[in-house]
Parts: sequence; C-alpha cells; structure tokens
Amino acid sequence: MRTKQLCTFFFLFTLVVLFALPESTSAASYVSNNKVYTYEIMEQDIKELAQAYPDLISYKVIGKSEYGRNIYAVSLGKGTSVVQVNGSHHAREWMTTMVNMNMIDQYANAYKNGSSYHGYNVRSVLNNSTIWFVPMVNPDGVTLQQFGLKKFPSSDHAAIIKMNDGSMDFRRWKANAKGIDLNRQYDADWNNICCSPGRPYFKNYPGPRANYAKETITMVDFTNKTKPEMVVSYHSSGEILYWDFHQTGSWYDRDHALAKSIGKTTGYSLIYPKGYQSGGGLTDWFISHYKRPAFTIEISPYVGETSVPLSYFSSIWSENKTIGLYAANEGHKLFLTKYNPVKAAATKKVNDAFLASKSLSPYHTSNLKTTADIKASTSFISLYNKTGSLIKTAEQSLTGLTKSDRDFLSQYIVEAKSRKLDAARFIDAVYVGDQLLEQKGRFTTLINQNKIDDNFVAQYNAMSSSINKAEQVMSSVYGSQYRQLTRDKYISPSKIARESVIYEVSRYNLLNIIEKELNNEQFEQIEERFAVLERLEDRSVQIKEAGNKLYPGKYPDHPEIEEQLVTLRESLIQQYKKIVGIDEAVFFQEIEQLYTDYESLTTISSDLSLLDSIHHAEEQITLIDETSLDAESKVLYDEAISKLSELSTFKEAVLLGEEILVLQAEIEAGQSDEQKLALVNEKQQLFNEKVSTLLNEAIKQLLQETYSIQ
Repeated sequence: MRTKQLCTFFFLFTLVVLFALPESTSAASYVSNNKVYTYEIMEQDIKELAQAYPDLISYKVIGKSEYGRNIYAVSLGKGTSVVQVNGSHHAREWMTTMVNMNMIDQYANAYKNGSSYHGYNVRSVLNNSTIWFVPMVNPDGVTLQQFGLKKFPSSDHAAIIKMNDGSMDFRRWKANAKGIDLNRQYDADWNNICCSPGRPYFKNYPGPRANYAKETITMVDFTNKTKPEMVVSYHSSGEILYWDFHQTGSWYDRDHALAKSIGKTTGYSLIYPKGYQSGGGLTDWFISHYKRPAFTIEISPYVGETSVPLSYFSSIWSENKTIGLYAANEGHKLFLTKYNPVKAAATKKVNDAFLASKSLSPYHTSNLKTTADIKASTSFISLYNKTGSLIKTAEQSLTGLTKSDRDFLSQYIVEAKSRKLDAARFIDAVYVGDQLLEQKGRFTTLINQNKIDDNFVAQYNAMSSSINKAEQVMSSVYGSQYRQLTRDKYISPSKIARESVIYEVSRYNLLNIIEKELNNEQFEQIEERFAVLERLEDRSVQIKEAGNKLYPGKYPDHPEIEEQLVTLRESLIQQYKKIVGIDEAVFFQEIEQLYTDYESLTTISSDLSLLDSIHHAEEQITLIDETSLDAESKVLYDEAISKLSELSTFKEAVLLGEEILVLQAEIEAGQSDEQKLALVNEKQQLFNEKVSTLLNEAIKQLLQETYSIQ
C-alpha cells in the first residue's frame, strides 16, 4: 500500500473544529465485551475491523513476543499528526486491550456514519490525525494469565512455575512469560528502579538491562519510527493518572494542563510525585526522550493482584471512551506549534491536496461491488477536478520554503498525483467503455438487419479495433479485482457480440478472396481455400453451440446471412468447376482407381504417392454440389464418399504411424522423458482407433506390421 511509508510522519491538517453533528449511538459492531478477551479474539477482531473499514483502518505486525506471538499495531485515521494508545503491558491487565479495541471499533463506526461521538467530530479529528493502537504489548503474559501453562512449551513449565513461587495459579501474573516486567524495562532512570526481586519473577523484575525483552525493543522501535505527539498507556487498577516524569517550567505546565483535562474526563486522580520517581515505564521514557506528553492511565477501582472483573467494563468504558479522540485532537494541536506561518500554510495546502486525493480512492476501489457500480459519477468527477486544482495550489505554495521542507512536502504531492492518476485511469476506462457499449449497440442493430456486406465487415473490424483499444486502457485500472469488473461490464459483452458473427465474417472475407482469385485466374490455392471454407462452416456451428452453453441466447443463428453465404459459395463453386472443367464422372473413376491401388498395397512408407492423391481427392470432393446430381450420379457420389472415407482414415493412420516411429527412435537414442512417453502412448491409442475402423483386413494387418503396433 503506497501510504505505508507515510505512517511514521505526516504533515499538517487544519485544526479540528468541533461542531454539532448527529450523536453516535450505535454499539460496538465487532468487539465483544462480555467474555475474557484473549490474544486470539483480539487478532480476529483486528482483521475484521480492517476488512470492514479498509480506507480508515490498517494493521501490521511490528514485532514478535518472546514466544513468537505477533505484536500488532492498528492504524486508525487519515491524518498527519500521530498519537499512540497502548494496552496490556502487564499480563493481568488485559481489560486495557478491550479499551483499545473498543476505541477502534466505536471511532471507526462514527467516522463511517458521519456522526458526532460525545461531542467530537470524529471525521474532522481522524482526517487531521492518525491514532496508532498497540492493544496488547504483552501477548505471552496475557495468554499465561488466562490459560496457564497449556499454551507454552512443556520444556519451559518448570521455569515458569518457579517464577510463580511454585504456584499453578497464574491469575496474579504481571510480567511477560520470561518473567520480565515490561513496564520496568524502558531506558528511563532504569538503574534506580526499586523493589526488584533480583530474578525473573511474576512481577517487578526489570530485566538484566534496559530494552532487553523483545516486547520492549518492539515498542521502542515502533515509537521511534512513528514519533507520536502524545502517548496514552493503559494499565489497571486504581483509577489514577501518572503524567509527570521530571518535567519543568512550561513543559510541566503544558503536560499538567493536559493531565487535568484527562482527569476531569475520567474522574481519575492525578499522581504528583514527591522526590523519588521510579522510572522504567514507557511513558517515563517517552517524556524524557521526546519531551512530549505521555499518560499512564490506571483504570478500574483497585482489585488487588488479579485481572479486573468483566462486570467493571461498562463503567470503565464510560470513563475512557473519548480519551483516544482527546489525545488525537490535542496531539494535532501540538503538531501545529512546530510550524512557522509560511511552512504551516504550505503544509495545509499540501495536506488538503493529499486528503482530497485519498478521498478519490473509494470511487474506483472499495465502492465497486458489481458492474453496476462501474461509473464516473458527477461527484467523482467534481472531486477529481477539485483534487487537480488543490495539487496545483499545493505545488505553488512550496515557493519560499527551504530545500528540506520542499523535499519533505513534495513526497506527499507525488503521492497525491499518483492517487489522482489512478482515478484518471479509471475515469478513462469508463469513458472508453461507455463508448464501446454504444458502438456494440449499433453493431447489434446492424447484425439484426440480417445482411452481410462490406459495410457489415467494416463495422465488425471497427468493433474489434475498439475492443483492443478499450482492453489496453482498462489494463491500467488500479487493482486486479477492479480491472476485472470493468472488463466484465465493457469487454465481455462486446466480445460476445463480435464473436457471435466471427465465422460469418471470416467466411464472407474468404469468399471474396476466392472470387477475386477466380476472376484473376489465380487457381493455385482455390481448392485449399474451399477446404478452409468448409472447416469455417463447421466451426461456425460449433462456436454458436459452445457460446450458447456459456451465455444462453447470446449466439443466435442468422438464417438470412447464412443463406447469403451459401448462395455465394455455390455460385463460386460452379464458376470454378466451369473454369477448371471438373467432371464428376471422371472424378468418381479416379476414386475407384485410388481405392484399387489402396487394396493392392503390399508396402507402406512415408513417401507413399497414394497419400498425396488421397489429399487431392479430399479437396476435390468439396467442389461437388451434391444437390445438383441426378439419381445415377448420386449413387456414384455416395460410393465415392464411402471409399474416400476409408482412404482418408488410412492416410491418417499412416501419418500417425510415421510420427510414432520418429518418437520411438528418439526414445531409443536416449531422448526419453515422461512427456514423450505419454505422447507415444497417446498416438498409439489413436493409431489403433483409426486402424480398427478400416474395412480392409489386409491393410489393417499391413499397417500393424509396418509400425510394429499390436
């Protein structure tokens, strides 16, 4: 996905404006809150949410736990500024994952419906900001706390039990499954963390060094890549809010004001450290490293060393439901303060262009479910034109910026142009496709006039050319499934209309060639052309039968056109017979002589002259009009047909036999492979079938002896 590289840092949106919209009242659609929330349930919910909101939600695996479970990050929003919300650093605190997942679910639902969510204009917030959720930082610990040892290797059971003081009851487990407390792992005054048990333990062990556990390394790496303006880390329990880690001056005042606002919303008490501050937490590291605000929110009344009961979730959610939106909104404000007025104005214009370009995508991707959805609506065209204008304005706004700022913003203009190009290709495909369907309608009207002539052929050729052009244009449509929908709407019906008369046109063209050659006394290929014509007539019947099985009624017969072609063919046959002097009686005698020569054969070889004579006779027979023969000639004709059938089968058997001899020689020379052996068997079977239909037993025997096939 092209926006993947934009996840780490975006650019400016306008300040979020909160105004009255219909209030969102719908419940969470995908996240269940009435059962123990496991790693597996979370994983499934993440995938379902991403599928339900493909233009708003994406997810990726940012790392692996110590036991190889995925650590997921979920992106919600389309905006430039970034904030992070996470949960379940501690195993028994998995209800914080439910808080994270409900935020994703509820906010996405409100965004899709265009509704306000408890006073927040969700679309405005998420168009300005992107919230990265890491709902379960510690999937191993959560799984151990919920299921015990059964989901861990038996070879590790003894060590895990030892870390739990010999107990098989893991409800109090807090650490990761290797006995490291992940929220004492971050490089923030790590050397002075108190109360360590000095060994891997179910709680409080900070590890052998800072940033040692895979989970901690993952979170540090992900945070450094996305560089959020603010971090909210959910824990339980106590209904308190940690926010201070050695801030001073205006830095302290800023974070204190934000903390008080969160405290007012949740009803939780702010913690004001006196003297010693423990450190080692994610928010401690983030505050000290980035000088940006971060908050550790302890949900639920104190419940001791165990997980928070499910019955508490309703009130916890009521207290925290808007915190993600608050963080995104305030994070965006912080983001804006980094920009001088010229840079801010340019960034806003670039952002407007980028957001407009992203809004184009659903028109030619996710909104397309059936061929009926393939269209360039007025709103689509209007947005496309608006996007072009915004891109132009954005490009002009870069004047006066430093090279680094121009380079930074230019990459998003390039992205916007790329999205606009995708939209343009789809619009072109619709335009060309609609023209093609109009042409197909005119061509169908022409077919229904039941007359084939040069104009008919010219329109057929024009139709073929238009299909080729449309296929070329549609090959550039973004996304294989959407390309296929455009083909289904435009190319398939047009090809069916063309193919329904393809052999009528082919026969008409061939008859014109024959007529021209006859008039110019060019007889060298006439007999072969008549043979091809006969095959085209057979193929015309076959293609209609096959076509109507796939598309009933789409390959109709055209009796009047067929009559025209047959009449022209018979006229040309008679003309040719007059020119070359074909005499049916002489021809019948030639067949008799061929059959006599056939019956007297004693040897067979690849250069048997009889084979050429049979081939010539096969061509000649097509020039005899059976309907014009008198009764006596009709009897001779039927006899000739019967004998020629025997001769033709003989010829085919000889040709097969010669092919078999060549293949057998190659195999004997060491050129054997499975494909060649299979081909020999196939041709031997066909040879036997041909020989079995011959009437002359002596010839049968001679063929089998010559080609050593029994």
